[in-house]
Amino acid sequence: MSFSKSFNYPSWLIMFYRLENILYPYLKTVTSTYHVSKEQIREELTIIEKAKENPEHFAPIYIKYYDQVFLFVNKRVDNLELSADITSRVFLNCLKKIDSFKFQGVPFSSWLYKIALNEINQFFRRRNNALRSVSIEDHHINLLIEEIDYSETLIDSHVLISVLLEQLDEFEIQFIELRFFENHSFKEIGYLLGMTEVNAKIKTYRILKKLKKLSENINYSE
Repeated sequence: MSFSKSFNYPSWLIMFYRLENILYPYLKTVTSTYHVSKEQIREELTIIEKAKENPEHFAPIYIKYYDQVFLFVNKRVDNLELSADITSRVFLNCLKKIDSFKFQGVPFSSWLYKIALNEINQFFRRRNNALRSVSIEDHHINLLIEEIDYSETLIDSHVLISVLLEQLDEFEIQFIELRFFENHSFKEIGYLLGMTEVNAKIKTYRILKKLKKLSENINYSE
């Protein structure tokens, strides 16, 4: 790891970076949450203001959100070592840009996820042969099946969703992923993808309509 001469990294961040090779294999067991209370947001904003004055005060945020950001990244990269590296860059960039942070009605975690999405996109631009992963659990599949109102019982739901998602482009997949696989609010989705809450909602339901139409053309055959 190389350090910029124009920026002094706090000692706790250097320490955590060195520990990542030990810690990251265990992080997949952590449950990620994407919504916080107003009181939690107020507490975070207080810590952030302190971090703007002294980077050492960013430690509680780093400790609280490292595992969640790591999972967010790994769901898309599906490689523990690469995910740890990308997550490290997310927090380093976050710390560098902390002075520019302004509360926009979404949790601080959304700011971290936005930085993470940018780092992930850069990674895939550099690695043209790398495969983008989408992490789907059974309850996600059931939820999406309900949303598109698919009733054919002879077709395996896992196969169906896989086939449908292959018909979407990368941008469309992000809406389904953020909303139905990670339970982000439309306000968060809009913030992450650079649009209004209303447009995020409209776009999401247009994609659902597209999936529903595609599913109507999928029939069971022996």
